[in-house]
Amino acid sequence: MSLLPATGGSVLLDAGTTTARLAMMIPRDLQLTVVTNAVPIASRLAGSPSVDLHLLPGRVRSTTHAAVGDDTVAALGVLKVDVAFVGTNGLSETHGLSTPDPTEAAAKRAMVGAAHQVVVLVDSSKIGQEHLVRFARVADIDVVVTDAGISDADRAALERLDVEVVVA
Repeated sequence: MSLLPATGGSVLLDAGTTTARLAMMIPRDLQLTVVTNAVPIASRLAGSPSVDLHLLPGRVRSTTHAAVGDDTVAALGVLKVDVAFVGTNGLSETHGLSTPDPTEAAAKRAMVGAAHQVVVLVDSSKIGQEHLVRFARVADIDVVVTDAGISDADRAALERLDVEVVVA
C-alpha cells in the first residue's frame, strides 16, 4: 500500500490475480485515477466514489480477461501515470519480464513505458522463469513485490540491479 501515490495520483493496474488483490485493498478514502485493461478489476472499482476509473480499449482475451491489441497499446502510448502495477509470468535476470502471449506482452510493454514508476507484483515461484516474449528488462522496473518464498540469491540479484524488493 505504501507504493500507491498520494491522493490525486494515478495508477495503472495490469490484469491478473495479484493486481486484482491490490485493487481490492485500495483505501476507500484515497482519491486516485485508476487505468486498467482488466475487466474484473474495472468491475470491482466501478462503484468506488474515490476512484476515477478508465478502462482501456481492446480485444478482451478469454483466458486473462485483459484488453489487448493495437487499441490498447495506442491508448497507453499517450498516458503517463505515477505508478504502474504490472504482473508477469516470468522474471529472470537475463530475460527480464516475460509472458507466453505476444499480444499480452505488447500491452505490458506499453504499460511499463506509460509509468514514472514500475512495480512488479509477482509470486516468488515465477522468479527465475522465462517465457516466450519479453516485455521489459529488469532495468526497466523499480520495485518487485513478492512473497517470502523468494530465495536469498534471487533477492540479491535484483537488488544488485537497483531493484527494490518488498516481501509482502
